[in-house]
Amino acid sequence: MKIGLITIHNVTNYGAILQAYATIQALSKYGDVTVINYQKNHLSHHMDLFRFKKSIRGIKMLGHDVLNFSSRSKMLSKFNKFIKQNMVLSEKVKREELLNKIDMGFDLYICGSDQIWNPEIVSSKNILDPIFFLSFAPKGSKKISYASSIGHHQFTNSEKPKVKEWLEDFNKISIREADGRQKLLEILPDKKVQQVLDPTLLFSKEEWLQKLNIPVKQPKEKYILVYSVPRTELIRKAILFFSKKLNYKVYSIDKGLIPMQKVDNQINKAGPKDYIELFANASFVITDSFHGLCFSINFEKPFAAISSKKVGNRQENLLELMKIDDRLMRNEKDFYKLNTNLENVEGQRNILRGLRENSLNYLESSIIS
Repeated sequence: MKIGLITIHNVTNYGAILQAYATIQALSKYGDVTVINYQKNHLSHHMDLFRFKKSIRGIKMLGHDVLNFSSRSKMLSKFNKFIKQNMVLSEKVKREELLNKIDMGFDLYICGSDQIWNPEIVSSKNILDPIFFLSFAPKGSKKISYASSIGHHQFTNSEKPKVKEWLEDFNKISIREADGRQKLLEILPDKKVQQVLDPTLLFSKEEWLQKLNIPVKQPKEKYILVYSVPRTELIRKAILFFSKKLNYKVYSIDKGLIPMQKVDNQINKAGPKDYIELFANASFVITDSFHGLCFSINFEKPFAAISSKKVGNRQENLLELMKIDDRLMRNEKDFYKLNTNLENVEGQRNILRGLRENSLNYLESSIIS
């Protein structure tokens, strides 16, 4: 079977790259998987050595990349190497080519995971992209969504008819968050919409290390791993609090020029494999990232999930699913209540195992039915 996957695959976001990799791995059991190499500048420009847009923010970004040239070039090299080694890409295709219904010869078209249905993520103008709804697939093609995400976006009255049109002929629809499922059911009341796990959670820690050939080794020292993109004030306070409480060194996966306060080791050249290894060897994690949370849970690490507030539904949903929503830190007072050790490890393992089995079974039934 020839499987065509559309996802977010050409960015320097660790979660995006690793979810794409995990989706490919899960699908490869059923056939040859090709990532449709959709060239959307809003996303792919993140892979440019020097990023620039005609705006104040764009000028600042360019200045950052120039000053950070050495680290950024090494980081990009690792991302490009990872993609080349682990993904089969189609020829580069643009939006116009896809919308003209070019026949790519796939037996199955699949979209997901990540926030492909959130216009704030995939478009500079906050516009839904029909490509991520497989609108380009030839009529009568088998179409599946696996763990697609709407994020925190609320579909407008003008968007809802488009979403309905694009999804009506899907054979199977699954989504990552419970609230996203409800949003789709309101638009498509006659459709079955399944909630499933993010693909990064479909494989255990041992499987991740084995697949990427990462050796299991004892770290030189215990460390707190910090993974945060926006560097919020609450993240900074969490670093100060937990580094003092645990007395561990602080490592940070951070592409910025200057490390945050109290960070002992800023890792700004990390590639996807480095990211996995750093999570695997951490003694405690502080993160406000959804995928940072996924790997903390999957790798059985004690962690503090720092609330992303208005855009935190993805975090909250996963924590509720795992029955550990007490690990969500909404303010400084929550720091004092958090148990910095793992609790009920076997119970958590069983919950994740059950969710993983259900998701894998759903994926298989969607493909072979």
